[in-house]
Amino acid sequence: MYQHNARKVSKRGFPGKEKALRISLAANAVFLLSLILISHKHDQQKLELSQENVKITGSNQQWHGGHPAQSRNGSCLCGGDDQYCMCTPDLAVDLIITSSSKSQKVKYSNAVDSVWLVRRRDTDQLATMGGFVEINETVENAVKRELKEEMGYDLTTLPKLVGVYSDPRRDSRRRTVSVVFVIHMSEDFHPHAGDDAKEVIQISIDDIEKHTYFSDHRTILLDYRAQLRGESYRQSTNGDFAVDIIRSTCPASATIKRMDDRLLKAG
Repeated sequence: MYQHNARKVSKRGFPGKEKALRISLAANAVFLLSLILISHKHDQQKLELSQENVKITGSNQQWHGGHPAQSRNGSCLCGGDDQYCMCTPDLAVDLIITSSSKSQKVKYSNAVDSVWLVRRRDTDQLATMGGFVEINETVENAVKRELKEEMGYDLTTLPKLVGVYSDPRRDSRRRTVSVVFVIHMSEDFHPHAGDDAKEVIQISIDDIEKHTYFSDHRTILLDYRAQLRGESYRQSTNGDFAVDIIRSTCPASATIKRMDDRLLKAG
């Protein structure tokens, strides 16, 4: 009788082991799932911490510029892994717009007797027409867009390059580099001020020094006038915000030839 009952108990024991195995497997699955969730949460916290460090690193970056020379806090684009920060200048364009009076025939470069400028709304200073280059456009297309926005004029020809102005002190607001172009307009050109300009005025090319200008635009205009007249390059920028503004300009002979070609075609 005892042995018979023992055999029965033994047979009933197999279902119990299977149940225990199922419980064990379920517990292990729950444990592994918990580990996965904890690991994911930890990785997410690390990512958030890394992003926060990037923000802190970027806002603490120092850039040097403005006039007078000074350092100030600024922001840079920083990588999340290597923390390498790329602090690049903002790219801008400026356009010198020249014209000739009817009394001067366009046979020589000195037929250019005036320039068109805008008066800025923020500083009330004179400036060449221009603005910042957008992410999806060339500098030439930026010139066309800015000319339309500020003067309501549709440019149908390519502007001619004058030079590149990249002195870190040239703009007290931010670090900028400007690519400067020139175009020549006929005597019946009458632009109007767009949204970005207070007014558009025409001044004699001989009276550049008589006005006050935004940024290094005084130097830009004087450099162009020297190129136009075949004068030697002036290193000194006395009269501007600094006497040693750094820039790179096209050779005077090349600029004169291009302008002569344009003027002769216009005549």
